Amino acid sequence: MADAVHSDVVIIGASAAGLAVAACLQREGVPSVKILEKADRIAVSWRSHYDRLHLHTARQHSALPGLPMPADYPKYPSRDQVVSYLENYASHFGLKPEFGQEV
Repeated sequence: MADAVHSDVVIIGASAAGLAVAACLQREGVPSVKILEKADRIAVSWRSHYDRLHLHTARQHSALPGLPMPADYPKYPSRDQVVSYLENYASHFGLKPEFGQEV
């Protein structure tokens, strides 16, 4: 390992689960949370799916903790809307994943 990461919590992956866990830990007062992501951006797995992909669950049941999906999204958001939501989620909570980090 080239550089050691010193943190109270290290989260692997900057997609829905990783971002949600990081936001919840911050809310609970965990002082140092790092998100490590192998790719070069948030939600890379969502970006690689086919263009017409939509959620199979309604947006009101698909939002992450602390931030509802936008009211102007359709009942079943598209792939691109999910990616946008995840980017906005990270921004809203000040989450700054470290990209290019292979674990």
